[in-house]
Amino acid sequence: MPGEPIRIEVQPLSVKLKSTFRHAGAERKAGDSVWIRATRGALAGFGEGCPRSYSAGDDTSSSVQWVRDMFCDQVLPFDNLEDLTQWVETNESQIDRYPSAWCALEMALLDLFAREKGCSVEDLLGLTDIQRRGNYTAVLGDDNTWKYTTIADQCLVLGFSDFKIKLSGNLERDRKKIDILNDLARQHGISAPRIRLDANNLWKDRVAEAGSYLRALGGHMFAVEEPVGRGDSEGSSKVSTTTGLPVILDESLCTGRDLAKFENLPGNYIANIKVSRVGGLLRALKMIKQLKAIGWPIIVGCHVGETSLLTRAALIPAFAAGETLIGQEGAYGDYLVEREPAEPMLKFGREGVLDLDRPYYLKDIEGLKMVPTENWQSGFGMQCRWPVSPGDGKPDVLVLEMPDHYEVHYRRWGPTEGDDVLVILHGGMSHSGWQAPLATAVRAVEPTMTIVAPDRRGCGLNAGQGDLVSVRSVIQDVVTHIEFLKTSFKRVHLVGWCQGSQYAAVAAQRAGSLLASLILLAPVFFWNERFRSVIRIAENNIFSLVKKLKLEPAREQAYVPILMEAADFTLQDEWLDFIENDNLKTTMITMKSAHIMDEVQELSWSAILENKLPTLAILAENDRMVDNRKVRQFLAHMFTGENLNRLVTFASGHAIQFEMPEHVAGEILHFIQGLPS
Repeated sequence: MPGEPIRIEVQPLSVKLKSTFRHAGAERKAGDSVWIRATRGALAGFGEGCPRSYSAGDDTSSSVQWVRDMFCDQVLPFDNLEDLTQWVETNESQIDRYPSAWCALEMALLDLFAREKGCSVEDLLGLTDIQRRGNYTAVLGDDNTWKYTTIADQCLVLGFSDFKIKLSGNLERDRKKIDILNDLARQHGISAPRIRLDANNLWKDRVAEAGSYLRALGGHMFAVEEPVGRGDSEGSSKVSTTTGLPVILDESLCTGRDLAKFENLPGNYIANIKVSRVGGLLRALKMIKQLKAIGWPIIVGCHVGETSLLTRAALIPAFAAGETLIGQEGAYGDYLVEREPAEPMLKFGREGVLDLDRPYYLKDIEGLKMVPTENWQSGFGMQCRWPVSPGDGKPDVLVLEMPDHYEVHYRRWGPTEGDDVLVILHGGMSHSGWQAPLATAVRAVEPTMTIVAPDRRGCGLNAGQGDLVSVRSVIQDVVTHIEFLKTSFKRVHLVGWCQGSQYAAVAAQRAGSLLASLILLAPVFFWNERFRSVIRIAENNIFSLVKKLKLEPAREQAYVPILMEAADFTLQDEWLDFIENDNLKTTMITMKSAHIMDEVQELSWSAILENKLPTLAILAENDRMVDNRKVRQFLAHMFTGENLNRLVTFASGHAIQFEMPEHVAGEILHFIQGLPS
């Protein structure tokens, strides 16, 4: 509470985009933000800024460092809104240099201060009769014709009538994009979509060319954004006067000084206000007041890849703009981003509308949710989190050459020789790195234990992504690894997690006495009905699509999707983030590999029935993929009578090594300790 010190934490944030977004100034596959948490007592506020070197001149690394140097681990020069406002007024030059970093910090503090007072950020700022409603523009990137047409069609289906088209500088290509949009709009019953263009500084130092190009482009556009170089006021004026188009100022309008350069020049102008680019909400509101005084129309924009936290914050300047507001950008939600550390995810609905003055409905991995209007009465109303990158236990990453000279990469935690080694086989989408939490947990209790996790052929660090090569090779690779380890360890224990349990069962049958035990973690001997249905329908659709389009994919071409998503493994945010951001996971396999997977599954059934090794099986009670009832029935013969076998169930999702690594490690070590020496 006030009087206590405020603690500031900062980190870079990158959220994956579902597809690459292109324009003349950049190509982006992920968001790039500064993420800040301000904590006082039990309360925390969060903020975000999006540095863009081509926009305001700032970048993420220097912005994060500036926050660390200025505000982390020290007494802050502000304790409340009044202090914050004063700091903004007296430190313009610093904010001008790091506008996005300051935006993130200011947002976090406003969120914190409002939560401490038990009110919304709007109430904290003294705004009355507030409306939290946005009507958004569909932004079409500079994509190939097929992708551009698909996205435009999707936006028109949603009822959009306001569009922004990113220009390429290729006259024929840009004309085609405009024609496609107008033609699709007519098909959807929209006679005159409102279209504005975004050149992203295409004609820097080529003002005359900009005017000629725009006149030759034709069409009914109402404005063009940033046609010339950033801050080129004379050039922007000339483009406006020679084409008759208002020029939208984006990166050319970051400060009040920038505004003064354009205020008395010939031409018509529209301001695109991005909260991050202008240096936070307080400066955005001040600039909007200046713009309203001179009668400029206003667009409240966004940066590609920003999260719902900035979407929520941008509703404040949009409301403040009042009748001068002619457009809003953003609120893409999961139309564009995979995951973000802010809830609820805010995205436009029908006709591009986001209305938080009514109960807000959204679908996420847990189903349909309703957010009441009262939610927005505490700070920004967003429930944000601090992304954490799990440690990998610092394994040695090594290579073992197979008899056919294929190199299998593997991770090793622990000594190169000793009494016991666990060999852990990963699942169908994963790789050896997913076993790090379990390896770390095992070695925390038993430091002399070694854990080895190989990548399967075509997976993880190995060559030939998505190609398992053959049934024989993927099984023989495991047996070869067991033989290699048996020369350095007294006992080798084979562990299979997920689909790895199938490979482990078959390999154990082949390895025989080389193994001391078999351990099955969330074993996928049988998919549950939901998952089997998804696989069956998808495989049929893939076959139909290949046939209908008369495709002839190469035998080694990975085009069959792995039909799993992060939520199939866990619902814990830390691990959902990990899976979504994992660049080594397998998402596509060859058709041959799909057949190999099916064959290995069938081979595992007979192999497990013949298994004579001491066996530990750990099931996940909340498994979203496995039919545990069938697995219990299938394995029942192994756990009757006098033997060393154990069957355990944990209240976990499928990725038990993520959710309960210590418990799994404890069971494994207890089981191994009970085996004969």
